[in-house]
Order: sequence, then structure tokens, then C-alpha cells
Amino acid sequence: MGLYAAIAVQRYQDTSKEKEGYANLLRDFKRELSANQEQEQTIAADLGAIEETTPGENLGPMQSTFKGFFAALAEDEHVLKCLHEEFTIEPAGEGAAEVHVPPECHALYATFDQAHSKVDTSFSFEPAVLTPFYRHEVWQLYLADGVKTFRNKELAVKIAEVYANARLIENQVEDIETTYNDAFMKQVGRTAATDLELAEIVHDEETQRRLSTMDFTLLAHVDEAIKEEHYAALEVERILELKVERMKKTVLLLRQDIKEAQSAIDDELKVLGKDKD
Repeated sequence: MGLYAAIAVQRYQDTSKEKEGYANLLRDFKRELSANQEQEQTIAADLGAIEETTPGENLGPMQSTFKGFFAALAEDEHVLKCLHEEFTIEPAGEGAAEVHVPPECHALYATFDQAHSKVDTSFSFEPAVLTPFYRHEVWQLYLADGVKTFRNKELAVKIAEVYANARLIENQVEDIETTYNDAFMKQVGRTAATDLELAEIVHDEETQRRLSTMDFTLLAHVDEAIKEEHYAALEVERILELKVERMKKTVLLLRQDIKEAQSAIDDELKVLGKDKD
């Protein structure tokens, strides 16, 4: 009888130890899920409130960069408008005659010329670093230990879905970051180069009060380039808005998944009688 009693006690101790280990695993996951949910703050800091998903309103602080870019581009477009109003489109001989000078144009030329006499007058572009850090390694360690540890297989699947969505969000945010840093930066660079060409024309106007044949050729090029760059930058902005909309909706889904998973963990701990520990 003593041997059977000893075996029974050992089994009870092993079962109790296994139950405690399982309960600790659940508590660890609940904490890790909370840590993952906090990554929302990293995204919101760069792209505004997660709940704001509507394109046109969902870029958060990043929107100010586009606003600044288009404001700088509008200045170039205003200068171009003045040049077209002041000079005939086709040069006569070495330059076109003055036809009309709106009062504000020469003041605008002077400001523009002075600003572009500096070494660096290009639009300021700061690359974005948006990617949140979700703690996938905890789930990977669990998988390495085998699913047999998890008694509630449905709960295991629910937690796995959380980590799958977290990985999806990381990929989406990385895509947004790449679009912003590469596609938009390319437009900023092109516009900076065009801006310098426009500055050459304005400088000639300010120093000579006329445009040469070469200036007119360059003016036609700048005119077309700025139109293309304006639309190209708008396209990048719209693409980003759509990508951010999709990503934020996935974050909202993850938020709900985490809430449900944590609730399911609490229920599982109650079944184990470990919810008070």
C-alpha cells in the first residue's frame, strides 16, 4: 500500500507542478500581449490616432511634411506665374520685352533670389522610422517547446492569431515607411533640383531685367517639371493614405484580438483555480 500511496502522491505532485507551470505560462502570455498592445503608441506618435483611418485625415504628424512640401511648391508656382505674366512666352532675339509686371512679382523675385543664394535652400526632409517592435520571440519559444504544453488548443490558436496580426502590421508599417522614405524622398529631390533651375531664371531677371533665349528654354522645362512633380507627390500622398488606412484597421483588429485573448486567458486561469494567484 505504501508503494501505491507514494506513486499517487508523486502523480499528484507532478500534476500540480504541471498545472502551476501552465498557469505561469498563461500569465506570461497575458503580460506579453499587453506589451504588444502598447506598440500602438509607437505608430500613433508618427501617424496620429489609430482610430483615425479616413484617407485625407489619417497621416497624423506626417501630414505636416506634405503640407510643408506643397507650400514650398506653391511658392515656385507663384514665381512661375509671375514670370509668365511679365514676359512673352516666345523670346524675341536675345530676350523678350517686358509686357506687364504685377506689383508683387518683383518683391517675390527678390525674396526668392536671396533665399536661393544660400548654400542649402532645399526642402527639409527627415526620413521616417515607423516600424513597431512586437515581441514574437515569446511565441516562437512556446512553439519550440511544443503545443502539448497548452491544454486549451482553442486558446493557443487565438494567441497565435494575435501574433500573426502583429507580424502583418509590422510588414504593413515597413511598407509605409519605404513608400515615404523612397518614393516621396525621390520627389523631394527632383523638386529641389527644379527649384535651383528656377532660381537661375529668377536671378537673371533680377540682375538683367530680361530673360535670355536659354532662360526661356529652361523656363519651359521648369514649368513642365513642377507640374509633374506636383502630381507625383500627390500620388505618393494618396497611396500612403490608403496604406495607412489598411494598417490602422489591422491595428484596431489586433487590439480586439488581444482583448479577447486576455479574457480567454483569465477564463482558463479560473478553470485551473489559479485566477487568485
